[in-house]
Amino acid sequence: MSNKKRGYDWEDKVVKIFIKKGWKAVRLGSPSVNLPDVLAINDQKNMIIAIEAKASKGDKIYVPLAEINRLFNFLEMFGAYKRKEAVLAIKFLKVKGKKMHEEFYRVDCMPEKSLYFKRNSEVNIKCLSRLWKA
Repeated sequence: MSNKKRGYDWEDKVVKIFIKKGWKAVRLGSPSVNLPDVLAINDQKNMIIAIEAKASKGDKIYVPLAEINRLFNFLEMFGAYKRKEAVLAIKFLKVKGKKMHEEFYRVDCMPEKSLYFKRNSEVNIKCLSRLWKA
């Protein structure tokens, strides 16, 4: 399976996770359009979430600072929503001898540098708070 296919599959699953939780959610298209991977909206909570989804069969996931900044810039366009959140959806795929691992993190502030996530490591990054494990 190609890296792109793994990424698309994870984005589709993220959409389904949010829909199952009562949100409206949609993939926004290819990376070339310079948009977040997934958009989720909950009118009852007056809330919008821009999501960057990352999946890897390796032991590390890298999230460039530019992609995090893109989430915040995108959310600025939606002034009507009282609550706006940037979220990272991280998935380490199941590979021989290693379990699958999925987590969602809210980005509470702009980090000083790009982020790295390691498989089976506790994430202790100042600007992140864990939303849930899928």
